[in-house]
Amino acid sequence: MQWIHSASSYLAISQLMFLASLYLVYFPGKLLSRLIVLFSACIAAYILSRSMAPMPTELRMLFSMMATLAPAVLWIIARYLFEDHRRIHPAMWTLICAYIAIRVIGLFMYDGSVPRNSGFFLFYFYIPQLFMLFLACHVVYMACRGRDSDLIESRRQVRVPFAIGMGSIVGLIIGTGFFWIGSPQLDSLYFLVVFVLILSVNLAMFRFQHQAPHLIQTAADAPAPKAPTPDSGDIVSRQDQVLIDRILKAMQEERLYAESGLTIGDLAAQVSVQEYRLRRLINQSLHYRNFNQFLNHYRIEEAARRLLDPAEEHIPISSIALDVGYASLSSFNKAFKDTHGVTPSTWRASGQPTSAATVFPHSDESRL
Repeated sequence: MQWIHSASSYLAISQLMFLASLYLVYFPGKLLSRLIVLFSACIAAYILSRSMAPMPTELRMLFSMMATLAPAVLWIIARYLFEDHRRIHPAMWTLICAYIAIRVIGLFMYDGSVPRNSGFFLFYFYIPQLFMLFLACHVVYMACRGRDSDLIESRRQVRVPFAIGMGSIVGLIIGTGFFWIGSPQLDSLYFLVVFVLILSVNLAMFRFQHQAPHLIQTAADAPAPKAPTPDSGDIVSRQDQVLIDRILKAMQEERLYAESGLTIGDLAAQVSVQEYRLRRLINQSLHYRNFNQFLNHYRIEEAARRLLDPAEEHIPISSIALDVGYASLSSFNKAFKDTHGVTPSTWRASGQPTSAATVFPHSDESRL
């Protein structure tokens, strides 16, 4: 039985090492590459911590502490991979650091004699486990929630497999932490599952090798979005230019963006083009990474103009927000501030555009 346990663990670790090496070699210096390497090291450390091979207690504890990092690292990876902005709220960083610190202190203080139903276990083990579970669930939520509005086809295709695969790996770690389930047979099965999942990720990497640089590119690395214009200077086919003209008409003349809840499927039907082709055109020709970002350009542009119009100074900000397509005032305020750096009320009170540079929003209204 021990050889099966060892073989399955070596297989899993070999795939993790291959995954880490792949990103280090092909995408050096990329933040997501470094995060994937760290995540691979954390999962490998977890496997080694459950190894039947003799090792010093201090080394096994070090591996256990590294395994504690896995849910947080996976959450950060998902955040940078699926969310088109880099900012993570300081409160979230505080919670992540707090759960890691509590868990590490618990590992140092645990001597094997503390009953599992004690307050010690509740504070040092179960509360951090609950937060780790929250991170794992939020990874799945982030991956699935933004799929419909995602304009990067390769990223759309990996969202659900990523959530299932990586979430399963971390979920097993959390499950063993909750219930302290452990046996050579169960560990061997777990290591085989990790091997299969990471092997699938590596195979997918080869499948998307041409799109991979675009896939792991963050919003800060991507070209800046721009307003679609007929004479933008980009080299596009005549057929694509016809589609761009249709989009211009639907968005600028017909104000299709003002429809609350507008989806890319609705726009595709309006301009009579296949949805996948419309995604590609908006992403590759106009450099938008998600559909909400594309809509926000038009909505915020009209709202900013109307807020400075003396003829509309009596109209409430909430009415303008609803009229340009936002379902709530809070989402409008967030999108407006992301674009202009000030709130709509401050913008209106100034009577003229602020000195802050106007940028296109990088948020898909999905921040914590």
